[in-house]
Amino acid sequence: MDRCTGSALESYLAEYGWAYHAYAEQQWKTGFHGEACHFPLLILLSDTWLSFHVDPFLQLPIDWESWPEIALFLLELNSRHPMLKVGVSQHGHIELSMDILNRGMDYENFCLALSLLGFYADLIYDEILSHLDQIGFRYSESLQLLT
Repeated sequence: MDRCTGSALESYLAEYGWAYHAYAEQQWKTGFHGEACHFPLLILLSDTWLSFHVDPFLQLPIDWESWPEIALFLLELNSRHPMLKVGVSQHGHIELSMDILNRGMDYENFCLALSLLGFYADLIYDEILSHLDQIGFRYSESLQLLT
């Protein structure tokens, strides 16, 4: 079966109507607007995988007293949404990623992947904010800062 190439990926992004720029070899930066906010997106392409990384998905200040509860909640999210990976980046941001096989990748499958990522980004974003409220974080959506 065919695999997606860099030029095919760029044509898919253009046809989908997304602005993008090549970041490095086999890497593209773009982004999308969800219901709650703008999500930056890094797309990585290999012979095996097409990887979508939303980082930062949500920026958190490091509050070591709350991190065990946040980490447990992120593990629960991963368990409930096995297509996705929710984790903490080296900068302390919550990140969201999704990997799909780069086999038989065509424009229709690419659109489906982006639609799923957008749907789950909005769903999980709201779930995380709700959980942060439950453990005592206050979130200012207008400033997009945790206070």
